[in-house]
Amino acid sequence: MGPHCLPRVILAFALAAILVSICPAQEVGFVDLTNVAARTELRHPFSNGKTDGPGGGSLDDVNNCPHPDRDNAVSRTTLVSLDRSYYQVGDEPTLEVTIENLAATPLRIPFSPHLADLQPKDPAEKFSYQELQVELWTAGKNWRSNSGGGFKLYGDENHPGTMLALNQGEWVRIIGKGRFSSPPSLVREVTHSEGPADRAYAEISLIRAEKLLTAKATATVRHKVCLSETWGRSIPIVLTSSEQ
Repeated sequence: MGPHCLPRVILAFALAAILVSICPAQEVGFVDLTNVAARTELRHPFSNGKTDGPGGGSLDDVNNCPHPDRDNAVSRTTLVSLDRSYYQVGDEPTLEVTIENLAATPLRIPFSPHLADLQPKDPAEKFSYQELQVELWTAGKNWRSNSGGGFKLYGDENHPGTMLALNQGEWVRIIGKGRFSSPPSLVREVTHSEGPADRAYAEISLIRAEKLLTAKATATVRHKVCLSETWGRSIPIVLTSSEQ
């Protein structure tokens, strides 16, 4: 190789390095939950006439996750769009959200709408799964609230196709519905004292859950996974109550 070829070789390697760093930044998954009939109804064991077994309800592990370090976040959740800008309490907004991995370590997230597919053949057998919660938050001048509802995706490492790995720079896009459920009294309070709801953004939570069903009851234990998260842009909205 002649000396005149060396600059070209160096340039080629530099361009290749740039392309390698850029190419992984891409969308690797998409689901529109507004067009999916989610299978979430679970099977209960046949009743044997006994009444013992777990009671109904859910037990959440109270783990005080540290305040998110947005400068060192491992994921970014962005509210891409809402179906409109004006809402009343009780409305069900359609929202589009992206979740991006910012860290060098792959981020594995649940990515199936079908919780029932994760249940064992024996409905009396306890089973575990992971849950991705996507919540629509509203905010005013001096307050914020996860009162916009949201949706969930489920997965388990033992069920192929239900978990998705995001490498650095990769993201998924999800479309689903929320529900503005703040009571009218809260809406009136923030409207008159702390400023009205004027913007919305999205947050996620990762949950590890165990579920056990009896003939007449369901018991669920849920543990929140601490995730250092940052958020993309917020979207201006107007949220009112019919009783205002």
